[in-house]
Amino acid sequence: MTGFGDLMKQAQRLKAEMDRIQAEAATKTAEGSAGGGMVTAVANGKGDLLAIKIDPEAMQGDDLEMLQDLVTAAANDALRKARELVAQDVARVTGGMGLPGLM
Repeated sequence: MTGFGDLMKQAQRLKAEMDRIQAEAATKTAEGSAGGGMVTAVANGKGDLLAIKIDPEAMQGDDLEMLQDLVTAAANDALRKARELVAQDVARVTGGMGLPGLM
């Protein structure tokens, strides 16, 4: 039978691993794009948007609304991919238990 002390040690190890994952999340980046690569965005695992790159050809014409939509789509793509990177690390630590509130 596992004692309460063993359970607490496991919880402390899990917390230490989660703290490590959160610290590493800032260093992991993901790139998203839209418009066939006309707009790219880079985000980190903390959910920060780090960069937006716009191909000069995307600026041809007067369709500002389309360019804004491409920037939004690229940013959302990068942020989604960054969240997935962190979620994979969390799943490895938790054994895929899907513990609520961890990320």
